[in-house]
Amino acid sequence: MNAVIMAGGFGTRLRPITCNIPKPMVPVANIPMMEHIVNLLKQYNLKNICSILYFQPEIITKYFGDGSDFGCEMNYVMATADYGTAGSVKNAESKLKGEPFIIISGDVLTDFDLDKAIAFHREKKAMATMVLTRVSNPLEYGVVMTNDDGNISRFLEKPSWGEVFSDTINTGIYILEPDIFKYIPSQTEFDFSKNLFPLMLKENLPLFGYIADGYWKDIGDISEYRLAHRSVLDGAVQVNIPGSRLNMIGRDVWVGANSRIGSKVKLKGGVIIGANCQIEDGVELQNSILGDGCVVQAGARISDSILWERVYVGARVRMDEAIISNDTQIRDGGVIENGAVISEDCRIGENAIVRSNVKIWPRKVVEEGSTVFSSLVWSDKWTKNLFSNNGISGLANLEITPEMVCKVGAAFGSTLPKGTSVSTSRDSHNFSRIINRALICGLASAGIHAADLRVMPASVARFKLGAFNRAAGLHVNLSPNDQNHIEIKLFDNEGRDLSPSQQKPIERLFNREDFRRVALSEVGDITFPARVAEYYRDEMLTHLDVEPIKKKKMRIVVDYAFSGASTIFGGILGRLDCEVISLNAHHEESGAYRPPSEFRRSLEHIAQIVKSLGADVGLMLDPNGERLFFIDDQGRLVLGEQSLIAWVALILGVNPTARFAVPVSTTHVLETMAKKTGATVIRTKTSCRALMTAALQQKVVFCGDQHGGTIFPDFQPAFDGIMSAGRLLEYLAKSGQPLSKLIEELPKFYTESRQLPCPWEVKGKVMRYAMEFARDKETLLVDGIKVFTGEGEWVLILPDPDKPYVEITVESGSIKRAHELMQEMVKKVENWKAAEE
Repeated sequence: MNAVIMAGGFGTRLRPITCNIPKPMVPVANIPMMEHIVNLLKQYNLKNICSILYFQPEIITKYFGDGSDFGCEMNYVMATADYGTAGSVKNAESKLKGEPFIIISGDVLTDFDLDKAIAFHREKKAMATMVLTRVSNPLEYGVVMTNDDGNISRFLEKPSWGEVFSDTINTGIYILEPDIFKYIPSQTEFDFSKNLFPLMLKENLPLFGYIADGYWKDIGDISEYRLAHRSVLDGAVQVNIPGSRLNMIGRDVWVGANSRIGSKVKLKGGVIIGANCQIEDGVELQNSILGDGCVVQAGARISDSILWERVYVGARVRMDEAIISNDTQIRDGGVIENGAVISEDCRIGENAIVRSNVKIWPRKVVEEGSTVFSSLVWSDKWTKNLFSNNGISGLANLEITPEMVCKVGAAFGSTLPKGTSVSTSRDSHNFSRIINRALICGLASAGIHAADLRVMPASVARFKLGAFNRAAGLHVNLSPNDQNHIEIKLFDNEGRDLSPSQQKPIERLFNREDFRRVALSEVGDITFPARVAEYYRDEMLTHLDVEPIKKKKMRIVVDYAFSGASTIFGGILGRLDCEVISLNAHHEESGAYRPPSEFRRSLEHIAQIVKSLGADVGLMLDPNGERLFFIDDQGRLVLGEQSLIAWVALILGVNPTARFAVPVSTTHVLETMAKKTGATVIRTKTSCRALMTAALQQKVVFCGDQHGGTIFPDFQPAFDGIMSAGRLLEYLAKSGQPLSKLIEELPKFYTESRQLPCPWEVKGKVMRYAMEFARDKETLLVDGIKVFTGEGEWVLILPDPDKPYVEITVESGSIKRAHELMQEMVKKVENWKAAEE
């Protein structure tokens, strides 16, 4: 009799441990599942084996080869498509040589007596025999009913409890006669349980069921995978275990060749240790399996866990009911909690914590001291810093989940006085609404009241929180840079992003889950303030010189980017006697994010309208109402540093001695402009928070960056595209000249920026070499290292705080020289990265 192993499974429910191997190759007790099946077949002299492969077949064929190393003859059939269980076996018909055969899955664990099943099949002269077993919960299997002689009378795939008529189920092991192929069509999706067996019942063909004694488990998911190992350790299933069994009273311990175990290692319950392992003194192992080549350092405690090959476990690690795949490292002091699953080639840093039931996909890095609360799937790294330059951000519904941000809300609320109020707001996307509500839940649980503004531009939500007795605020929106990312901005009662000193307590409480829990009577309320937008609008009008704008009677084109700014700014423009052509002035979920290509097309569309209608200016707000982009009356786009220079020119036109703040990364043409009129330039760090702080502390009239962000501190110390639009109209009206003339007169500048990949571990080295490069040169150390290399020429080397990159920015007197300077600096940084020490 031949044997067929069904080995085409994807193992989707076993991910992430099956991301890079087919399910039949997942190890059970240090041997692939499929090898256990091969050993079972060989035990009953079933040595002519045909394996049907589909997903990653090369891994299986490389391991088993022709079968000679395993005492059998192994053939393979590669499925070209998913033809179902019976259809895929039909493709192997020629390999089975017209003989009876047994079919068994390559991803089950069983010790059934196959001789008895085959004898039953022959005795009954069956065309097909289903091997059956009895289970306590039959809902996940095909339930089968047989009559007294074993003839199958009824079966049902995956019934509900109301449909259960037996606890006898189909194990997926079948004994078949070659005549069965007459009833299986070729190159057609055809399944044993859904198609073939119902056909046999209908045609009254000899279909029997043999109820087997012994152990059987379908290893369908992570939970069943753990239970299968527990069965092995408890001796509930008879399988081959590599290594030597030690005679130890009260313990069942297997140890592979060349493994070294310290004399003071504590072994409890069942333990399997693979070959070439090193277990140091002070380690405690209980009911666990370690694969070949594992290293466990002193003081580690591992219980009820499964480690694959070459796993490194550092000193004092605590691991309970975990699954760790090949080549992963858990550094000193790490904690892997119940149910965590870590895939291959991951790095868990010192004192990091992986919380219960978290799954980490292959080749991820968890920084030292971090706490991982949700599964790490797409990002390469989990850092201990909850906050980035963009607030709290991550992949929507994968890294930033409702349950995770509920904890953020609780941590944030725990840093605020009990009973105070926080303003909450969001963009129009549905997921932003979900996250906003989850944050409110966390805040309320910590005794904080939420004043929910619902859909509101962030610039309006930040405005004069103190005037409404708000202790702080938050805003949720899709990332403007990635439609799959969500951002959460937390700000203080002045509307500024939280400072690092304010962020740290929130991170600490979040990582420890040490939240304030108030009594039921102290749980926070939720209110919906009604006049915030009206108050903002009235205050903005008092801060604008409206008469010149009214007198000018401007014609403007405004793209509101589907944001809530339309109702606010639209009302303001009406009071300014402007003729307005409005675009995208309604809320739309899809408008919460604009990819770069669409952003550019939108600006070009505004430019066409400006030219065709003879408008004075075109304006586009970002979806959060925080940034403003504009087009001159000739339809020319004014973007990047050119827009910043334009703002400075407009401000100096009305206030020649103004003080203004800009990031250290922007052009020094601004210093030249300021020097001519007696103005003052303040250089700040490149973060939004730095500009907001300058707006409060440096007595400036304007802060701006090269990305469309502008702050007018007399109104509020935060980026505000709506107020900026009003100020732009005011300055244009006062200048008495078209915007195009001002743009034509702006000084020329030549800057270039580039991001270079730079691993985290060499960033410090790069910056050290940069300081050596800066020696004996004029240097500015505001943010990164800014080195003046010649007249009107400088370079800035700035490590990215959130990503493994270093950003290089240069400026020179010509495009050619700026490009040459960039090439020189790129070469230097690459050499610094590669330098051996």
